[in-house]
Amino acid sequence: MSENTTEEKNKKINKMTVEELDKAIEKTKTSMGGLTSKYAKELLERKNFLNITKK
Repeated sequence: MSENTTEEKNKKINKMTVEELDKAIEKTKTSMGGLTSKYAKELLERKNFLNITKK
């Protein structure tokens, strides 16, 4: 990977920001055909957690 790349490969879910989670959710939705996988559920759970603690 080049040094100019801002996105890390295989970034841990608990290290992602809300914006990164949104991108990962959209990518998962298109590539896996939905949000039923364990990975997608973990992304959604983490996003909900961040939104709750943000308030």
